Amino acid sequence: MTMFDVGEMELSCPFKITAMGSVRQFVDDIDASFRSYGDDLGFEVVEEVIFCGEQCAYLRSVPDHHAVGLLSIALRAQLDPNRRSKVLSCGMQLGSYAQLRDAAKFLVEDGCRLISLPAELHPGIDYALHVLDLDGNCIQLYYSMEQIGWDGRPRPVYERRRVGDGWPDTIEALSDTYANRNFQGPQA
Repeated sequence: MTMFDVGEMELSCPFKITAMGSVRQFVDDIDASFRSYGDDLGFEVVEEVIFCGEQCAYLRSVPDHHAVGLLSIALRAQLDPNRRSKVLSCGMQLGSYAQLRDAAKFLVEDGCRLISLPAELHPGIDYALHVLDLDGNCIQLYYSMEQIGWDGRPRPVYERRRVGDGWPDTIEALSDTYANRNFQGPQA
Protein backbone atom coordinates (compact mmCIF):
# COMPACT_ATOMS: atom_id res chain seq x y z
CA MET A 1 0.00 0.00 0.00
CA THR A 2 1.28 3.46 -0.87
CA MET A 3 1.77 5.72 2.12
CA PHE A 4 1.80 9.52 2.08
CA ASP A 5 3.61 11.99 4.33
CA VAL A 6 0.88 14.29 5.63
CA GLY A 7 2.17 16.80 8.15
CA GLU A 8 4.85 14.37 9.32
CA MET A 9 2.38 11.47 9.64
CA GLU A 10 2.26 8.48 7.31
CA LEU A 11 -1.28 8.01 6.01
CA SER A 12 -2.92 5.90 3.31
CA CYS A 13 -4.17 9.05 1.54
CA PRO A 14 -2.47 12.42 1.03
CA PHE A 15 -4.80 14.32 3.34
CA LYS A 16 -6.14 14.24 6.88
CA ILE A 17 -9.73 15.02 7.81
CA THR A 18 -9.42 17.30 10.83
CA ALA A 19 -13.06 18.18 11.53
CA MET A 20 -16.60 17.49 10.51
CA GLY A 21 -18.02 20.47 8.69
CA SER A 22 -21.40 21.79 7.72
CA VAL A 23 -24.40 19.90 6.44
CA ARG A 24 -26.38 21.39 3.55
CA GLN A 25 -29.90 20.10 3.11
CA PHE A 26 -32.99 20.72 1.05
CA VAL A 27 -36.07 21.81 2.99
CA ASP A 28 -39.71 22.10 1.99
CA ASP A 29 -40.40 25.31 3.91
CA ILE A 30 -37.44 27.67 4.43
CA ASP A 31 -39.30 29.96 6.86
CA ALA A 32 -40.48 27.08 9.06
CA SER A 33 -36.95 25.64 9.01
CA PHE A 34 -35.51 29.04 10.07
CA ARG A 35 -37.85 29.06 13.04
CA SER A 36 -37.13 25.46 13.99
CA TYR A 37 -33.35 25.76 13.80
CA GLY A 38 -33.42 29.15 15.50
CA ASP A 39 -36.07 28.80 18.17
CA ASP A 40 -35.74 25.09 18.93
CA LEU A 41 -32.00 24.54 18.42
CA GLY A 42 -30.46 27.97 19.01
CA PHE A 43 -28.86 28.50 15.59
CA GLU A 44 -28.65 31.99 14.12
CA VAL A 45 -28.85 32.95 10.48
CA VAL A 46 -25.49 34.30 9.34
CA GLU A 47 -26.11 34.69 5.61
CA GLU A 48 -28.90 34.35 3.10
CA VAL A 49 -28.39 33.70 -0.61
CA ILE A 50 -30.80 33.80 -3.53
CA PHE A 51 -29.75 31.18 -6.08
CA CYS A 52 -31.72 30.68 -9.28
CA GLY A 53 -34.51 32.67 -7.67
CA GLU A 54 -34.70 30.40 -4.62
CA GLN A 55 -33.86 31.24 -1.03
CA CYS A 56 -30.99 29.55 0.81
CA ALA A 57 -29.82 30.26 4.36
CA TYR A 58 -26.67 29.47 6.28
CA LEU A 59 -26.89 29.13 10.05
CA ARG A 60 -24.28 28.92 12.76
CA SER A 61 -23.90 27.93 16.38
CA VAL A 62 -20.09 28.22 16.58
CA PRO A 63 -17.56 30.74 15.19
CA ASP A 64 -17.50 28.92 11.83
CA HIS A 65 -19.35 30.78 9.07
CA HIS A 66 -22.05 28.11 9.09
CA ALA A 67 -22.87 24.68 10.48
CA VAL A 68 -26.10 24.15 8.55
CA GLY A 69 -27.12 25.22 5.07
CA LEU A 70 -30.83 25.21 4.25
CA LEU A 71 -31.70 25.22 0.55
CA SER A 72 -35.12 25.37 -1.04
CA ILE A 73 -36.35 21.96 -2.16
CA ALA A 74 -37.00 23.58 -5.54
CA LEU A 75 -33.22 23.50 -6.17
CA ARG A 76 -32.90 19.76 -5.60
CA ALA A 77 -33.56 18.63 -9.17
CA GLN A 78 -30.78 20.78 -10.63
CA LEU A 79 -28.15 20.37 -7.89
CA ASP A 80 -28.45 16.96 -6.31
CA PRO A 81 -27.07 13.87 -8.05
CA ASN A 82 -28.59 11.66 -5.31
CA ARG A 83 -32.31 12.37 -5.17
CA ARG A 84 -32.97 9.69 -2.56
CA SER A 85 -31.94 12.04 0.25
CA LYS A 86 -32.68 15.61 1.22
CA VAL A 87 -29.03 16.09 2.22
CA LEU A 88 -27.05 17.89 -0.48
CA SER A 89 -23.66 17.46 1.18
CA CYS A 90 -21.75 16.77 4.35
CA GLY A 91 -18.62 18.84 4.86
CA MET A 92 -15.23 17.63 6.07
CA GLN A 93 -12.32 19.95 6.78
CA LEU A 94 -8.79 19.01 5.74
CA GLY A 95 -5.55 20.20 7.31
CA SER A 96 -4.40 22.61 4.60
CA TYR A 97 -4.89 23.95 1.10
CA ALA A 98 -2.01 21.72 -0.09
CA GLN A 99 -3.88 18.69 1.28
CA LEU A 100 -7.03 19.79 -0.56
CA ARG A 101 -5.10 20.00 -3.85
CA ASP A 102 -3.52 16.59 -3.17
CA ALA A 103 -6.96 15.16 -2.33
CA ALA A 104 -8.34 16.29 -5.70
CA LYS A 105 -5.58 14.52 -7.62
CA PHE A 106 -5.70 11.41 -5.41
CA LEU A 107 -9.48 11.01 -5.58
CA VAL A 108 -9.61 11.42 -9.37
CA GLU A 109 -6.77 8.91 -9.81
CA ASP A 110 -8.59 6.53 -7.46
CA GLY A 111 -11.69 6.66 -9.68
CA CYS A 112 -13.89 8.79 -7.46
CA ARG A 113 -16.43 11.04 -9.11
CA LEU A 114 -16.03 14.75 -8.46
CA ILE A 115 -18.96 17.03 -9.14
CA SER A 116 -19.19 20.79 -9.46
CA LEU A 117 -21.45 22.82 -7.22
CA PRO A 118 -21.74 26.61 -7.48
CA ALA A 119 -19.50 28.61 -5.13
CA GLU A 120 -22.54 30.74 -4.20
CA LEU A 121 -23.83 27.70 -2.33
CA HIS A 122 -20.85 27.41 0.00
CA PRO A 123 -20.36 30.95 1.31
CA GLY A 124 -17.50 31.30 3.75
CA ILE A 125 -15.52 28.55 1.99
CA ASP A 126 -13.33 29.50 -0.92
CA TYR A 127 -11.75 26.33 -2.36
CA ALA A 128 -13.82 23.15 -2.04
CA LEU A 129 -14.10 19.73 -3.66
CA HIS A 130 -17.35 17.81 -3.96
CA VAL A 131 -16.91 14.05 -4.25
CA LEU A 132 -19.58 11.36 -4.42
CA ASP A 133 -19.23 8.35 -2.14
CA LEU A 134 -20.17 4.83 -3.24
CA ASP A 135 -23.85 5.46 -2.46
CA GLY A 136 -23.95 8.74 -4.38
CA ASN A 137 -23.85 10.98 -1.31
CA CYS A 138 -21.91 14.21 -1.75
CA ILE A 139 -19.00 14.96 0.56
CA GLN A 140 -17.62 18.48 0.53
CA LEU A 141 -13.90 18.72 1.30
CA TYR A 142 -12.40 22.09 2.18
CA TYR A 143 -9.37 23.41 4.07
CA SER A 144 -10.75 26.49 5.84
CA MET A 145 -14.03 28.12 6.70
CA GLU A 146 -14.44 31.82 7.38
CA GLN A 147 -14.69 32.60 11.07
CA ILE A 148 -17.31 34.99 12.37
CA GLY A 149 -15.70 37.90 14.19
CA TRP A 150 -16.45 39.85 17.31
CA ASP A 151 -19.29 41.71 15.61
CA GLY A 152 -21.18 38.51 14.78
CA ARG A 153 -21.20 39.19 11.04
CA PRO A 154 -19.58 37.35 8.14
CA ARG A 155 -16.92 38.89 5.91
CA PRO A 156 -18.65 40.98 3.22
CA VAL A 157 -18.89 39.19 -0.14
CA TYR A 158 -16.72 41.83 -1.85
CA GLU A 159 -13.86 41.07 0.61
CA ARG A 160 -13.88 37.31 0.02
CA ARG A 161 -11.25 35.56 -2.03
CA ARG A 162 -12.27 35.16 -5.67
CA VAL A 163 -11.88 31.60 -6.91
CA GLY A 164 -11.48 31.00 -10.63
CA ASP A 165 -11.47 27.80 -12.65
CA GLY A 166 -7.83 26.91 -12.00
CA TRP A 167 -6.39 26.47 -8.55
CA PRO A 168 -3.00 28.10 -7.86
CA ASP A 169 -0.14 26.06 -6.37
CA THR A 170 -0.24 28.15 -3.21
CA ILE A 171 -2.55 30.80 -1.78
CA GLU A 172 -2.08 33.58 0.71
CA ALA A 173 -3.52 32.90 4.15
CA LEU A 174 -6.43 35.10 5.16
CA SER A 175 -6.67 36.63 8.64
CA ASP A 176 -8.84 33.73 9.86
CA THR A 177 -7.38 30.82 7.85
CA TYR A 178 -5.96 29.07 10.92
CA ALA A 179 -7.97 30.87 13.58
CA ASN A 180 -10.62 28.27 14.32
CA ARG A 181 -10.75 25.76 17.13
CA ASN A 182 -8.76 23.14 15.22
CA PHE A 183 -5.61 24.98 14.23
CA GLN A 184 -2.80 26.90 15.86
CA GLY A 185 -0.76 26.80 12.65
CA PRO A 186 -0.56 24.99 9.33
CA GLN A 187 0.93 21.76 10.70
CA ALA A 188 -0.39 21.82 14.27
